[in-house]
Amino acid sequence: MGVMSSTFDPESVDKAPEPAGPAPEFVGPAPEFVGPSSSPPSLPSPSHPGRRLAAIGLVGGLVLGSLGGGAVGASLLAHNQRPAASPPATTTTLVAAPSTVPGSVAAIYKQAIPGVVTISATVGTPRSFSQATGTGFVVDTSGDILTNAHVVDGASSVTVTFSDGQSVSGRVAGVDQSDDLAIVKVSLSADQLHPLTLGNSDALQIGDTALAIGAPFGLSGSLTEGIVSGLNRGTSAPNGRALTGMIQTDAPINPGNSGGPLLDGNGAVVGINDSIESPVQGSVGVGFAIPINTAKRVLVALEQGQAIQHPALGISGESITPGLATQLGLSVRSGVLVTTVLPGSPAEKAGLQATGSPDASDDIITAIDGHAITSIEGLTSYLNTRQVGDKVTLSINRGGRQLSISVTLGNFQPQTNQ
Repeated sequence: MGVMSSTFDPESVDKAPEPAGPAPEFVGPAPEFVGPSSSPPSLPSPSHPGRRLAAIGLVGGLVLGSLGGGAVGASLLAHNQRPAASPPATTTTLVAAPSTVPGSVAAIYKQAIPGVVTISATVGTPRSFSQATGTGFVVDTSGDILTNAHVVDGASSVTVTFSDGQSVSGRVAGVDQSDDLAIVKVSLSADQLHPLTLGNSDALQIGDTALAIGAPFGLSGSLTEGIVSGLNRGTSAPNGRALTGMIQTDAPINPGNSGGPLLDGNGAVVGINDSIESPVQGSVGVGFAIPINTAKRVLVALEQGQAIQHPALGISGESITPGLATQLGLSVRSGVLVTTVLPGSPAEKAGLQATGSPDASDDIITAIDGHAITSIEGLTSYLNTRQVGDKVTLSINRGGRQLSISVTLGNFQPQTNQ
C-alpha cells in the first residue's frame, strides 16, 4: 500500500524486547523455555500436571456417659445396656461427568480444539538457534494450517503439535508479510485433520462473543473469552505496511497466541489473533485480530506458494487531526499529510512532494478517485480494492492550491530504515 501509520516492532524471539510504551506489540511467538526446571523435583511440571491423590480418613466417635452410684450404677448399666445398632451400609454412587451443553463455550472449545495447533519455529543453525512458540489452525483436509507470518518468519524448521499430543514436521508453503499471514503445510491423511469453519468477519458487531484459543507463554490449548470491542481498527504489519479493518477484542491474548483463531459464538473463525496494545508487554484488554475475510482473499495463493502483491503509492504519511492542523498551520483540517515519498516509487514518478517530516509544505491527499480521504486507514482501505498497475487519481492540496495527480499503483515495498 505504501501508506504507513505508526508502527510497532515484532516481539524478538531471541532477546528481551526494549520497553516500547503503549505502542501495539505482536503477541507471538512466545519464547520456548528449555533446560532443567527450576521447580522442586516433587512438584509436577506446569505443562504436565501431576495427579493429586486425596486420602480421606473416616473418624468414628464413641461417646461414653458416666453413671453415678458405684456398683449399683454398674449393675443398672449391665441390665439396661442394649446392643449398639449396626451402622447403615455405605452405598457408593458414581456420578457421571456432566455432558457438554450444546452451544456453550465448552461445546465450542471441544469442537474446535482438534483443529488448533501449536507451532514451534526454530530460527538459525544447529550451532546457533532460537526457538519460539505460536499458534495456528487447520483450514482444510489437505494439510494447510493458517498462522501469522511473524510466527514462522525466518524459520529453518517448523514443528506442528496437535491437541492430542501428535507432533509432525511442517514446511512454510506461503507467506504474505504485508498481511502478516502464512500457510504451514503438514503431511497427514484427511481423517487426521479437523478443519475449522471459516466465518464471515464482515458480519461482526461490537459486543459479539469472541473466543481465543492458543498457546500463551507456551500453554497450548488455552481458551480465553471476551467480546468484540471494536471494528475497523488500524495497526501495522511487521514490514511496516498499514493493516486496516482489524478486529479489536478484550479476550485476553498474550505472546504465543499469535496465529490462533478468534471464534464467534457459533464456533466459526472470524479472525486470526495478531497483536496487542500494551504498555507492559502483557494483555490489558486491547488485542487485535486480522479479519478472516482478509485471509480468504489470499488463502489460495498462499497455499500455492504464490507471491502476494499489494497496491501501493510508495509514501508514508500521517492522518491530519484538528490538533495537527493547528500545530502545523495547515490549510485543511482532514486528509493524509504525505511525509515521505520513497525514491523510485509511483508517487515520486507522479510528482508528489514531501519534506521527510510533517511540514505545512508537504502534499495533502484529500481524495482518491473522488472518494474523500480523512485518514491513512481510509486511504489504505481504498487501495486494497485496487490492483497493482491500476491508475488512480489523487486530489492534492499543495500549499493551499488544489491539484489532481494521476498515479499508477506499484507493489508495496518495505522501507529500508524499518
